[in-house]
Amino acid sequence: MDLGPHVPSQAFTKDVDLYAEVTAKSTRDTANEFLKLLSPLAPGTKIHDNGCGAGEVTSAIMAVNPPTDISIEATDVDPTYLERLTVAAGAKHWPVTASRMAAEDLTFADETFDLSVANFVIFMTREGGVPAVSQMRRTLRPGGSAIFTSWARLPQVGPAQAAHAATRGPDGPPLREIPPEWWRGEHLRGVAIKAGFAQGQTELHTVNVHLHYDSAERLARLIWSWLGPPLSGWLESDEENWDKAIEVILKSFEENDDFKLGPDGVEVQLTANVLIARK
Repeated sequence: MDLGPHVPSQAFTKDVDLYAEVTAKSTRDTANEFLKLLSPLAPGTKIHDNGCGAGEVTSAIMAVNPPTDISIEATDVDPTYLERLTVAAGAKHWPVTASRMAAEDLTFADETFDLSVANFVIFMTREGGVPAVSQMRRTLRPGGSAIFTSWARLPQVGPAQAAHAATRGPDGPPLREIPPEWWRGEHLRGVAIKAGFAQGQTELHTVNVHLHYDSAERLARLIWSWLGPPLSGWLESDEENWDKAIEVILKSFEENDDFKLGPDGVEVQLTANVLIARK
């Protein structure tokens, strides 16, 4: 995403570190929860961490002390993430191979994996996610499981939208947003079916994760830095309107029950849709 020439001086740099702080391990915590829905990994299990990011799913898998002979193929389109995962995996002696690959264009052979996971990835892929999930199914062995997720509730979005309206007005350029259908769990099931999975072989779950931020003010700045840029990039007026945007976001925290303000910071509850499909 091109942030344009008018990035406010108050904004945090929009990079992998900012994403990690904004999400505050929510993607890792979601992985922790959906792994509990599966049987323990068998010896020799072959896993695909699809759209791996910095390795949140891989980290969750390794935290459950799996059999020593499992193997993980981690793929992403962002080389920065892949480099970080490669370094971390090497330091911790994880059985991981990281490679650059788009979810819609996997080069793995048919029936390669026992488990394929795309954690908060599919809704960002082309053609409504169907080609990417079709690739997950193609590369699964018979009896294998595919897992993909989307947010059902992401409270950080509302405050960003409020600040957008307050500082840019009703005719402001659109924000980058999750396609609305992806908030509904049943949509994930529909995508799985279109991709070739049998309806009776799908399970839909929701899981809650809780995040803690030490400072409401810093969280407000994080949210606006990450979610505030319009698709066309920051506006020249965003610099002078920065304080107003942060004020609106802080007020939204007080008005939204999903944000619990206390002396130690802010607690936020998020809800994820989890679709498990078996081949």
